[in-house]
Amino acid sequence: MSFLEDKYKEIGTSPPEIHFVLGSGFSAAVDKAKDSSIWEERLTLPFKEVPGLKIPTVESHSGLYRYFSHKPTGRVICFQCGRLHGYEGHSPKEVVQTVILPLQAGTKRFVLTNLAGGLKESLTVGSVVALTDHVNFTGQNPLVGPNPSDERGQPLGPRFPDMSDLYEEAMRRQVVRELLAEGLRVEEGIYIGVLGPNFETAAEVQLFARWGLSAVGMSTVWEALALRHAGVQLSAFSLISNPACGIEAGEKLDHESILEAVSFYSEKIIRSFFNYCDRQFF
Repeated sequence: MSFLEDKYKEIGTSPPEIHFVLGSGFSAAVDKAKDSSIWEERLTLPFKEVPGLKIPTVESHSGLYRYFSHKPTGRVICFQCGRLHGYEGHSPKEVVQTVILPLQAGTKRFVLTNLAGGLKESLTVGSVVALTDHVNFTGQNPLVGPNPSDERGQPLGPRFPDMSDLYEEAMRRQVVRELLAEGLRVEEGIYIGVLGPNFETAAEVQLFARWGLSAVGMSTVWEALALRHAGVQLSAFSLISNPACGIEAGEKLDHESILEAVSFYSEKIIRSFFNYCDRQFF
């Protein structure tokens, strides 16, 4: 039995049915978005207490698993508050451990989120892109090396996994309904993941826009590849925090102002996730 499975047994719950990875600036909104009459927090587990996990070094990524029980049914979900990134010096395999350990402990549905730069003029701050696909522009991949396997040595998935249905349409559309109900502007699109930590140059953004891509960021693609390899249900959403470099003349980018810009919208997104789960559990 794994460390996480022991924790689930210790608090008397089943493995979380849905695991949400929260991008930069999202985590502070969890308590504001939660309806205490429906959801009860059962456990907060820092990454530093979980064997095999690194600790995030980015200020807006606390590095916590927060487990909530649905009071009417007893079913459990997890919000992963913060993630690891390649630009911190972590390898792709180290980065994806934050989702692979929950996967191996029994969770089979995952929702990834991120803050992203918009590559289209129509994507203003607060818009949400429901990902239909992605481009891995990092030059790295968590599936490189021996085929990833579990603690018994059994492969988590095939050596050459198919990515034609990377982000599941049915799950995406169900979540989008909840996002729209919260008054958010949502459109479907393709995300490009870059390594960072620098923001993209204007020339890179112009190239990505010509390719027909919608959003650019420094996360998500490695987690998505590792999870899809293992055959889970997966969806992902980008919250547009700023126009990417060069989309708006004179726009300068800095991390702090980006986080300030999205606090209102991240609360709406997390409330949508709670509502999605509430609807799914009946």
